[in-house]
Amino acid sequence: MKINKLILASCFVTMLGTHGIMKGEDVKFMRSSIYTVLVNSNDQNQRLDREAIETDSAGYALTLQESGLSSLGGVPQMVFPSIAIPEQFNDHNLQWRIIDFDALTADMTDEEAKAARPKSGGAGKFMKSLGGSLLAGASGKQESSLVRVEKVDDYMHAAVNKFLADNKVADYMVAKWYGYNPEGKPQFNTGLIQERGLENASAAELSKANANAEFKAMLSSQGFELLNNTFVVATNLRFRNNKALAQEISDMVGGAAAVAAQNAGALGSLAAFGAKKGTEAAINGLMKDMYSVTAVTNLYKLDWNDDIDMALSDKVLYNENATLQDLLDAGLCKLSYVGQTKARSGVKKDKTKTLDQLAASATARAIDMALAKLQVENEVFRTTVPISKSADGFLYAKIGSKEGVNEGDEYEVLEQQLDEKTNKMIYKKVASAKVEKNGVWFNTTGADEIIANAEGAEAEAMKAAQELGYTKLKVGKKNDFSGYYLRLSKKKGKIE
Repeated sequence: MKINKLILASCFVTMLGTHGIMKGEDVKFMRSSIYTVLVNSNDQNQRLDREAIETDSAGYALTLQESGLSSLGGVPQMVFPSIAIPEQFNDHNLQWRIIDFDALTADMTDEEAKAARPKSGGAGKFMKSLGGSLLAGASGKQESSLVRVEKVDDYMHAAVNKFLADNKVADYMVAKWYGYNPEGKPQFNTGLIQERGLENASAAELSKANANAEFKAMLSSQGFELLNNTFVVATNLRFRNNKALAQEISDMVGGAAAVAAQNAGALGSLAAFGAKKGTEAAINGLMKDMYSVTAVTNLYKLDWNDDIDMALSDKVLYNENATLQDLLDAGLCKLSYVGQTKARSGVKKDKTKTLDQLAASATARAIDMALAKLQVENEVFRTTVPISKSADGFLYAKIGSKEGVNEGDEYEVLEQQLDEKTNKMIYKKVASAKVEKNGVWFNTTGADEIIANAEGAEAEAMKAAQELGYTKLKVGKKNDFSGYYLRLSKKKGKIE
């Protein structure tokens, strides 16, 4: 089977030439594959329930009555399994979808948790220090759960690492790629790899593939390159009362301003004034919604290279007598930590939908934002996006606000080629493009709810953006770039 991979690559050269381009009218994303898991803590959920009751007991009771739920803290756990994988990714989920954080960390020490955290400092370290000493006293509280790092924050890396190791997740992700079937003869096959390689083909190419076995083999060979774009996304979700969150923001900024004033004189007073104005704006924004969902997300990448591929090919994946235990015993499959980000989405009001439906939309939006931010912050996680249309110096792609696109974002225009030296697919930059003003497609999850919750000119602008159907970009060349690809190169503005 290893030899077949070389034959498939050779077919590509024969059929399309050394620099063949796979072009289509509306090809799909060159997707990464992701496995999403929820890091759930019932202790955290119960604390957030108590916080909501203490902050707004009447509002909490009314919400429970209207929703028919017994509590709100556990809503994310309830809706998470039903949230679809975003369009730009392939679903690579395994059987375990919810991590029991409390059980994993029950006997874990602070030293173990500290050892598992990435070695980084910066603002997060500063705010933790501030929250742990000066801020609590300045705000008149013993603790502030916004600034105070919760156990989930402190132990999340260690808990996820333990989950990944105990369940041999990296091995099982590779086993899924290779269609592991204990009843199969052989137990491993390349069906899924070939299927995902074919997903990027246009209708015309698929038609040709149906009539030409070599061409079909060439298309499916692309799937082998997709293993290097396999990720685990581990997310902790927090369903919070916004009055409580607003109070914490006020406490945090008030405490920080008080400390600044004590230590910096007039400069501190100026900082306090600016902080107060910013706090008011943040609180006003929060109060548009009664509740919000915050996603704290860790990203991990499957380690995959030619050496691992070759070693596993020889020992397991193309050995017709190999078993799953052989894959596990090889010890070659591993996951590496990439980064962490946070995102928040409000639970919008809509009398036509139940709270669990609204919470599901808000949870999906928070996860969408987290994925978009992770792509901005980590180049290795950025997807290549197909250009759907190209005309008169403009490009159109089926991405938008859901994927974190902002006006002014800059993208590389990429041509898909086969490297004749390595027989691997590569992307060559051939132009640059920038997202047009008023050109961002409003495709956010729950867009109808958001529009219904807006008023006047804001609602009209959202509706017009929703009807675009594509995001519009200006490109410097008037070439026909249909079937080429886009990849983010420079971000303009925040994802929110």
